[in-house]
Amino acid sequence: MLEKFFLNKNNNDLIKELKKKGIDNEKILDAIKKVPRKLFVNQASEKWAYQDKALPAECGQTISQPYVIAFMINCLKLKETDQVLEVGTGTGYQTAIISYLCQEIYTIEIFSKLFKKAKINNEKLNIKNIIYKLGNGENGWEGKNEFDAIIVSASSEEASFKLLGSLKKNGKLIYPKKYPFDNQKLVLIKKIGENNYEKKELFDVKFVPLLNNKTEQ
Repeated sequence: MLEKFFLNKNNNDLIKELKKKGIDNEKILDAIKKVPRKLFVNQASEKWAYQDKALPAECGQTISQPYVIAFMINCLKLKETDQVLEVGTGTGYQTAIISYLCQEIYTIEIFSKLFKKAKINNEKLNIKNIIYKLGNGENGWEGKNEFDAIIVSASSEEASFKLLGSLKKNGKLIYPKKYPFDNQKLVLIKKIGENNYEKKELFDVKFVPLLNNKTEQ
């Protein structure tokens, strides 16, 4: 009976739950409505697709909790003219949501298996404004130095200088900061000027670590 309850859930149920938890940005909620999360999860997790919880993905990674995704995106205050950098494409779920809120999203994934899966997933939704790269997200996007917003989907002790340097003035970067004893908090950074940033700690989270080695297979 409980399993049937989960199987009957859909995006509308997820939206209702996000609203109850305080997500009231209609543009973000509309974007989530357009992206069927079931498309981005593995077969074993399909019955949980519209639950507000993180789910396992290939390569030891995860698909983030929808509430956390919505909260992080809301912190960036995206405009339709914005260009966004995403570090950690995963299976492409967050990428797809952001694509409906900005002009272009540049997304980097270190695992080739996830990289290929994300492209296939988002091609099914006929999304045209995603630019993909297989590589190390800590290095930013070679050849493009200015973004209105950067979202990092894996934890690190600090945001890299290359990522911070890729922000436009008044641009925002959000990432999970790793603290001792496996603690993590979301941190929002706003670029005020050259080498001048405002930082704000938000709430506790749990993300996989940001990898900075060579591209994984």
